[in-house]
Amino acid sequence: MNSESYEEKALRVAEIFRKERDGTTGFDNLLSFGASLDPDYFEAYRYNGWGFFTPQNKRHLDHMTREMIVCGVLSFRDRPGVYVHAKNALKEGATLNQLLEVFEVALFPGGGPSRMVGLETLKRIVDEDPSLVREKRPWRFDAEEVARNVPENETKEEKIKRVTETIEEANGYVDEAIAFGVELDPDYFEIYSRMHWSFFEEKEGFLTPIQRELIVMAVFAFRGFREELYFHSKKALRLGTSMEQLLECFQVCVPPGGIALLHEGLRTLKKIHDEG
Repeated sequence: MNSESYEEKALRVAEIFRKERDGTTGFDNLLSFGASLDPDYFEAYRYNGWGFFTPQNKRHLDHMTREMIVCGVLSFRDRPGVYVHAKNALKEGATLNQLLEVFEVALFPGGGPSRMVGLETLKRIVDEDPSLVREKRPWRFDAEEVARNVPENETKEEKIKRVTETIEEANGYVDEAIAFGVELDPDYFEIYSRMHWSFFEEKEGFLTPIQRELIVMAVFAFRGFREELYFHSKKALRLGTSMEQLLECFQVCVPPGGIALLHEGLRTLKKIHDEG
């Protein structure tokens, strides 16, 4: 039988959080404070939450990818923990350009604020260590060149067809709502098709196409966007992920996103499984 007193356990668990979190958040260690008040809950939280997914606990995703997925969710939520997990990703071998692409992709399901939070985080990290800016970015996309290649004397119907096909090819599925939007305003959605998912397509960038999908799926799951989550989960499977990897994507997001995020992911995976 454990002879540890409640006070001793409170000190021990609080010290675990203090050692793990001090020097990373930039503000008082609230988890350590919580553990000093309720060590039973916070010890269980640590082992069932992010403490379950350590660099040593190799399961279905590499730990760097786990950290980047969590960064995407936290940037959408505008939480200071995005700094902690971005630093963790760097420790696991991520580059600054990979992290930048995380936040560029998070804009797709999360909007411009996700990217801005990410940029603020990266600027803070670079201000602390300017040597991180060492990787050159190759040219991947030229918006002006794309604009020059638009067919002349194109009818509205031809433009609707071209823009719709461009978006569907980039997404990997038919989105009837987007297709309807193109019919109403093809000029806007032509710009949309250049700037959003079609910017990345299914090509290797600083992230792999699968890593991008996992980040997008995590934010969609948090937001409860079931249709979008379903289509991107199907796309991730087509790109080569396993059901176990998709599940782990949702599992690692329970601490930053809540248990509802996991349930959204499970519902989606069950639907795909039942479809065969």
